Amino acid sequence: MLTAGATLVLLLSTAFSDRLFEMTYPKGSLLAAAQQHMAIEHVAWDPVARIEVTRIPPPLNPEASPFPSLLGENRIFLTRFKRMLTQNNYAFAYAVDYDGTKESLRGIEETIYSAAYHATSVSLPQVLVIGVGGGFDILTALAFDPADVTAVEVNGATVNILTSTYRDYFRKWVEDPRLHLIQGEGRHFLETTDRRFDIIQLSGVDSYSGTPGAAHVFSENYLYTTEAFSRYLSHLRNDGILNMMRLEYARPREMLRALTTAVDALRRAGVKRPADHIMMVTQPDGRFTALLVKRTPFTASEQQRLEGWTLTSRFLRVAASPQLNGQGTNMYQVFLSLSDPQQEADFVANYPFDVSPVDDTRPFFFRYSYWWHLFPSEAILWGAIIPVMEYSVIVLMLVISLACVLCIYVPLRYFASHGLRVNHAPRYALYFAGTGLGYLAIEIALLQKFGLFLGHPNYALSVVLAALLLATGLGSLFSDRIVGAFRRVRFVSYAVAAVILAEYGFIFPRLPGLMGLSFWLRTAIVFTLVLPIGACLGIFVPSAIEQMKPAATSFVPWAWGINGVFSVLAPVLSVAFSITWGINALLLAAIPIYLVVGFSLPDTCETVVPSVR
Repeated sequence: MLTAGATLVLLLSTAFSDRLFEMTYPKGSLLAAAQQHMAIEHVAWDPVARIEVTRIPPPLNPEASPFPSLLGENRIFLTRFKRMLTQNNYAFAYAVDYDGTKESLRGIEETIYSAAYHATSVSLPQVLVIGVGGGFDILTALAFDPADVTAVEVNGATVNILTSTYRDYFRKWVEDPRLHLIQGEGRHFLETTDRRFDIIQLSGVDSYSGTPGAAHVFSENYLYTTEAFSRYLSHLRNDGILNMMRLEYARPREMLRALTTAVDALRRAGVKRPADHIMMVTQPDGRFTALLVKRTPFTASEQQRLEGWTLTSRFLRVAASPQLNGQGTNMYQVFLSLSDPQQEADFVANYPFDVSPVDDTRPFFFRYSYWWHLFPSEAILWGAIIPVMEYSVIVLMLVISLACVLCIYVPLRYFASHGLRVNHAPRYALYFAGTGLGYLAIEIALLQKFGLFLGHPNYALSVVLAALLLATGLGSLFSDRIVGAFRRVRFVSYAVAAVILAEYGFIFPRLPGLMGLSFWLRTAIVFTLVLPIGACLGIFVPSAIEQMKPAATSFVPWAWGINGVFSVLAPVLSVAFSITWGINALLLAAIPIYLVVGFSLPDTCETVVPSVR
């Protein structure tokens, strides 16, 4: 009857899906406000994001926009802003009506998107665009007569909109023979090619669409790490320019962190004076900024061209350059004027927000808070930043702890209180608490670790969980035989430590060189690496439960309960740990946990009983 009822509900839901699953937008969000003046025409989903296409009534007014540097002042060009693509109701990109002629792009040279083209001395540049969106970066490139444009877009829904759903609207540039549109992830594309470019452009490419719920704070982003900047620099020609653009806050932190990361990458490449290789362009209010980076120092003529171009616009100014850095009129200039690694480290350590360089082991670009921001010493910080990650962890821990007390501890205390009176109860409790913490610590670390290797965190979620659960099940199935071979559970702890250390020390460092392999080969590699770890982890709980039954039968319900409590607390703790100290630290922290687990099981349970089933 339940099955029949569920089937009926599903059928009715399908028949009336438009009413039951109508998309609504939270009050105050981008598209909720847009619905008053604009029409949402199309919504498309893929595993990466939700993409909305919205018709906007031209012309846009740059005076009323918070980001006039994205629009320019050419009134005719502004009438061509007819549609907008948004990602998850936040990140937006304008889709200009382009008719295939250069005249229809006149005015795009006034926008901040074109900063690198005004600085470069290269004619007919080879261009790489990471993150296509509505195609504004591509149209900017086409306006400056490129020899070739390679555009990489990770969202399949966006690519389908450009090439199919709205083909007639985008076809003039999508079908341009100079353009090569590739669906893929930017870092992965660079690993599969040896091409070098004159301009590499990234315009707000990230998962920042999680901002309304602050979810971006918890998201790994491998496009803005030191390793990513190093990869970009290696794919630039000698006079090539990287243009990375993002919004900025009144008290700089987002583009300031991008700047410190770029400087770190330049120093790793052997550059003695990174300040000579960097220029920055921003709006007068500082709300949107472009970071220009070169492998070689910016020449005097390049600086003059960029400065001269910004002087023609009310919406642009040079915020940092080799000529301006000594003035120290903004934080970018202050940092670039230091020119000493120790002084730069002191600047980062004393800055009120976390703007330290981001790397692949701690790729949480959008987390600028510290734990001490929960109780800031400066009152001004209360209005400048909210420690979202820290508050979220505390709230989640409180909610989950309350749920665990009500749903696990209270029932166990009522129905099985006698289980606490068995011998070695504290050691049993430590054992099962440790297995819950350690398992989830390894699981979270592997999910984060393989997100870059597989191309996206969603792929890691599917592949790693499938491999880990399969291996854990196999380890559980053969746990009695494996423990029989080892003679003691603690030796399984040694095996876990040995496997993790071997993979961490010898295999994980070689994974970046394998990112160019096909997805299926990378999936096979991940399975191969996860299987031995998962098989070992699957041994601990079932073997201990079976071995406890003769000596401490009444504690078995408590064993499951304690393991369950720490299994639901562990993901929150693990994410907070990895964001604070890094993914590698989280993975390695599981080793001492499992060593404690192995030694906490009482000796009475360590003796293997033959033919235990």
